[in-house]
Amino acid sequence: MTIPDSHRAPRTRRAATRACATLVALACLTPAALVHAQQPPQPPQQQTRITPNFRDTDLSQVVDAVSSVTGKTFIIDPRVRAQVTMLNSTPMTPDELYEVFLSILQVHGFVAVPAGNNVVKIIPDANLRAVPANDLPERVSSTSDEIVTQVIQVRNVNAQQLVPILRPLLPQQAHLVASQTSNVLIISDRAANVNRIMRIIQRIDQAGDQDIDVIRLQNASAAEIVRVVNSLFSGPGAQPEAPGTATRVVADDRTNSVLISGEPSQRLRMKTLITHLDTPLEDGGDTQVRYLEYADAEQLASKLNEQVQGLVRAAGGAPRG
Repeated sequence: MTIPDSHRAPRTRRAATRACATLVALACLTPAALVHAQQPPQPPQQQTRITPNFRDTDLSQVVDAVSSVTGKTFIIDPRVRAQVTMLNSTPMTPDELYEVFLSILQVHGFVAVPAGNNVVKIIPDANLRAVPANDLPERVSSTSDEIVTQVIQVRNVNAQQLVPILRPLLPQQAHLVASQTSNVLIISDRAANVNRIMRIIQRIDQAGDQDIDVIRLQNASAAEIVRVVNSLFSGPGAQPEAPGTATRVVADDRTNSVLISGEPSQRLRMKTLITHLDTPLEDGGDTQVRYLEYADAEQLASKLNEQVQGLVRAAGGAPRG
């Protein structure tokens, strides 16, 4: 059937109108789309690096400088006063500067405690036990001087037995308690110290009822460790052991391991001491010289020696009844 021209014309005009509208819409969209497609990818923004140096500078001025760089808000305890000297030639990012700042606070006996919303409180470290702290694994570097609290699940050893053994390995202001019901340890201290204690616990919290414990050393010489341990436990002031319960410590040079036999609680104490002695030097075993401003060096050395003897007594244990 043939369609008359009078009926075909309106349809043709409507189709042409729709086509023109489509072209106009594409013309409006195309420039914006092309501009968006042609934009080059933005390079990642690099952190600003600074080279801070302080010479006999008031601590409040150092805090002000760190606040300007890091964007953190600091609340300073009125007792926080010190003169700071830091000589540096290496450019630092804001995060690196903050880690150095935490070390500066530690040297002067202060701590930085996060208080939420990018606010940090600076207080004397004597108040450490009374302040909240971050958890170690998720939020804080294991080498940081930031104050953290960690709950450690102990699986194969009585957690309460570990407290008197680990206590001498921590500074006086640190907090260490055991929960008898859940057999966990709760420790609050600087992240680096907490991480070190966690590694010690991990190595001594091993399953097994064997009468001989084998400790493979990672940093120290087995023969040297055995010599030191035997001299501590057999030297003057050592507690006598009950008959039939003597503890023996032997070195296996082939595998650089230390073998311990004896009563279980005594083996536990020795394992803790040996693990502590096997700490790598870069984690705090190197020698440091501190010039004292207020204390007498001889009196302080005497007190430090008493603390060392306390560590030895804790490792040796109390006399058995």
